[in-house]
Amino acid sequence: MSWGRAVRVKKLRRHRWRTVVIGFSLVEAMLTLAAIPTSGQSSLQNVRVASPTKGIPFFPMYVARDAGFFRSEGLLVEEIVMGLDVAIAGVLAGELGYVTGTGSATRAAVAGAPVRVVMFTMDKILFTLHVLPAIRSIGDLRGRRVAVNRPVTTDAVFARAALEHGGVDASTVTLSSMVATSTRFAALKSRAVEAAVLTPPFDALAIKEGYRVLARASDVLDVPWTGLATSTKRLTEQPGEIKAMIRALLKALHYIRQNRAGSVSLIRKEFSLDESLAFHVYDEMVSALSADGSASVGAIENDVALARRSLKLAKPVEVAQVVDFSLLNEARRTFSLKP
Repeated sequence: MSWGRAVRVKKLRRHRWRTVVIGFSLVEAMLTLAAIPTSGQSSLQNVRVASPTKGIPFFPMYVARDAGFFRSEGLLVEEIVMGLDVAIAGVLAGELGYVTGTGSATRAAVAGAPVRVVMFTMDKILFTLHVLPAIRSIGDLRGRRVAVNRPVTTDAVFARAALEHGGVDASTVTLSSMVATSTRFAALKSRAVEAAVLTPPFDALAIKEGYRVLARASDVLDVPWTGLATSTKRLTEQPGEIKAMIRALLKALHYIRQNRAGSVSLIRKEFSLDESLAFHVYDEMVSALSADGSASVGAIENDVALARRSLKLAKPVEVAQVVDFSLLNEARRTFSLKP
């Protein structure tokens, strides 16, 4: 469903209702989430976190899980893969704790939803636009098909930006929705599409199999990528849990930088890659990691501007309506995160 669908969300502290533009009804989200089994009883606090797919953009989550950082903070984190429009509706309904796709969270917040990004784990985008060998330039994509997550997600924003940067009207290209990166790669290999937006490790696999890189997101977009977002209600009611989540992910960022061999081992385990490819993916990923869980104001403002553009909103939106680093700042005081 599109972001144009209106959902009624309870306004905090005033106990009245307002309309917020988000991508999925709360009722549908609750029904979807109700079908997902919860973890068994434990002395640890159960937390549900949603990501749109499995991939390197969310690697700090995997490290925090495997290295025991979540458990050391008293958390039992359940990782769920689902579309982020559904996930954000679930966060607003209280059925999910967090989403890792900060681009979608930014769009929801810009639209008026009571959602805030509380940290970034990656402040640089590693999207690459891969094409069939016969495609030699951006101009060759006129009238062709490009696989993206969804038309409103950050990878689709990148695809349009790359097209426009190359002098191609994006309306002349069909953006085909395929949520999982593995599905987009498979579509490229089967020639169901002529181009696909990929992330590590699939970008490296695509290069290995002869699919050229036509554009890189870092050349056309300066926006943060992934992190942690939650509802303003949770910010008010569960600050301790949020700080525990943030601390675990800060530890994961530190671990990734300091432990190349351990990180590569986990990359191989999660994505079934050979060692040389796993090292390549690691080196690429490290360049995108946030230094301290934050991102530059300029990059966040760029993300807000992109969200306003996609939502066709003329009214200015302040960064404070999208990001709240107050608990990140508190969490950072408890230990030193060295780059």
